[in-house]
Amino acid sequence: MDVAGKVAVITGAASGIGRAVATELARRNVRAMALVDMGETIDEVCGEINAVAGRKVAHPYRGDTTDEAFRAQVFDSISSDYDTVTMCVPAAGITRDDLAVRIDKITGKARIYPADRFRHVMDVNLVAPVYWALEMIGRIAENRAARGLGRWDPSERMQGAIVFIGSVSS
Repeated sequence: MDVAGKVAVITGAASGIGRAVATELARRNVRAMALVDMGETIDEVCGEINAVAGRKVAHPYRGDTTDEAFRAQVFDSISSDYDTVTMCVPAAGITRDDLAVRIDKITGKARIYPADRFRHVMDVNLVAPVYWALEMIGRIAENRAARGLGRWDPSERMQGAIVFIGSVSS
């Protein structure tokens, strides 16, 4: 896929798969990337990618991927500075490993994996990626409407790309 000149959003971009994707997209000459992560290293990662690329292509956004307002702000910012986002790689993910049921050796009572922890993992790993993708689709639809275009037709070819990430730990 030719990605030169495209605008992308990548979550989980400070490490792992997200960082590798960002590095590769910069090498393939995307126009701009919003690199999203909760980690403090996101600014440093953007600096490294920009140095290797020899241009300012990576832009850091630090925040919680499950936060609706933050997500909208990222899309508003990168789109107003560059163009409509047409590539989305929601690669942020967390693990909170523990046994589903654990027996307390003293009391003999079962402790079940905490529901709030389970919901948080599901929100970050499953729900948020879908909403980052939907945000991009909504922005593309708004852009089409602003240009007077109606319903998409296959003859127009692909309008955007979403890459969902999974790992053995998820």
